[in-house]
Amino acid sequence: MTKQIIFIFALFCSIQTWANSQPEQEDTVRYTSHYVATEQVQPVYLDGVVLPVRGSGNWFVSIAGGTTAFLGTPLGCEDVFGRLKPSYSLAVGKWFTPSVGARINYSGLRFKDARLSTQDYHHIHADLLWNVFGHRYSRQEQVRWSLAPFAGVGLLHHATNGHNPFAVSYGVQGEYRISKRVSAMLELSGTTTFQDFDGYGKPNRLGDNMLSLSAGFIFHLGKVGWKRAVDATPYIRQNEWLTDYVNILSKENNHYKSRFDRDKRTLIELKKILEIEGLLDTYKHLFEDRDSSIINCGYPRNNYSGLNSLRARLKNRKWDGVSPFGRIESISDSDCLVSENRNILAADTTILMYTDNQCIGSPVYFFFALNSDRLTDASQMLNLDELARVAKKHNLCVRVTGAADSSTGTAAINDSLSVLRSGIIAAELEQRGIPADRIIKAGKGGIADHLPIEANRHTKVELYFSKTTKTGD
Repeated sequence: MTKQIIFIFALFCSIQTWANSQPEQEDTVRYTSHYVATEQVQPVYLDGVVLPVRGSGNWFVSIAGGTTAFLGTPLGCEDVFGRLKPSYSLAVGKWFTPSVGARINYSGLRFKDARLSTQDYHHIHADLLWNVFGHRYSRQEQVRWSLAPFAGVGLLHHATNGHNPFAVSYGVQGEYRISKRVSAMLELSGTTTFQDFDGYGKPNRLGDNMLSLSAGFIFHLGKVGWKRAVDATPYIRQNEWLTDYVNILSKENNHYKSRFDRDKRTLIELKKILEIEGLLDTYKHLFEDRDSSIINCGYPRNNYSGLNSLRARLKNRKWDGVSPFGRIESISDSDCLVSENRNILAADTTILMYTDNQCIGSPVYFFFALNSDRLTDASQMLNLDELARVAKKHNLCVRVTGAADSSTGTAAINDSLSVLRSGIIAAELEQRGIPADRIIKAGKGGIADHLPIEANRHTKVELYFSKTTKTGD
């Protein structure tokens, strides 16, 4: 009993293990994404290179007030503090780079000369400024502090004696940026001119000096600031990579387009074969989603089968149904005339309704490439087989008419081209067993009967009864 229990337990475990090891049903189709995420290029800035926000920007106006001490030759008996007099200055300038700028400055008011008498003066000068902290703009957008030594030239004017000597200006300006538009300014400057500026001393010798200390504000006008120059190398590399990737995608697209065109032509041929064999109704569901692509085959289409049937019934509404050949034999789907436009002669009864020399059904057109006797699509040759088969079965005559496009080529070229095209189709029909005496060839030359103009480059094939056919050949 114990052995039986152990055996049953072992069997149960084996069954459970086998059940757990059964493969699950999974979909073997996997979707592969071709999306390629390009990494966002982070800006890399060139070291030490900046650009102005705009070429007309970085203008400034300054206003300052302070004190001036005149130290002339001769000096006089007063010390520096006893010579101090108030002064002011106004300036307009522009920074061309973070380090280089220029300004025009006016300053003046009063000073004490060598005899310690108070005199009025005016000083106008142009200065070149050099910001020693300008290099910081290449690493940050805003710099609070700036220190700018300057030097320049100008003219001094003594209001009492009328002297206007040449003067050299120099100094240093410190600036603290309060906001984007306003800065506080402190300036220590000096001016050197000739000794006779105050009326005392030797002419044509430098010796009179003015020392000034002033404080005020600078107002920044227009576009303010500097842009760091971006290194274009990463973007160039990314653009090269994207160009290569586009080329790869273009090649793949051309490959898939060629395969799609090949599959489309195969489907067209398959549909023709199924239509000839009478199996199109059975398998038409395979083509329902592809009808739009199958129809667009690159050359004009014929689609008059319903119209042909209606015309035949209306024209022969009094027909007694007796065939001139004796017993009327209905024909199967395989006896139908099939063309690119699905132009079908439904039965012998329909064929026999037509009178002498009247085209049975609609003409079948064969379209040619520009200025050549080459068909636009070789699959059109399939129509010739059915045309020959129906013509031989019912002893019909064939009218072959070539044409060319009158909008291109000369009249002589179009005439010869139309004859050549009709001869090509007629020769193909003869190879398929139609006697040459039942084929009538004609060339219409250049025509402009159809739109689009490409439709005029064709050969038209018509099947019809002749008198000999109806009376017996």
